[in-house]
Amino acid sequence: MSDMSSVLESQERETRERRRRRAEGKRVQRELDQQVVIAVAFLDEENQGRRRGSQVGRGPNVDRHRHSRGKNLLEDYFIPTSLHSDVHFRG
Repeated sequence: MSDMSSVLESQERETRERRRRRAEGKRVQRELDQQVVIAVAFLDEENQGRRRGSQVGRGPNVDRHRHSRGKNLLEDYFIPTSLHSDVHFRG
């Protein structure tokens, strides 16, 4: 009987040790997950900071009339009285 009880005690110790290791592994994984989330949030915040328009101390943006580029292109190149003559184009 004592052999049987020692075997059972040994199995219980092994079971407790496996559970402890599993719980420790889960705790470590949760910590790693939290660190990854923090790192991603930090990088995302850092990237967003670069794309926020004008900066203090800089001059205003120059209006380049982007809305009329297509119209200007047609007027400059593809009409009978073109801004540029045939000499400007390779033949």
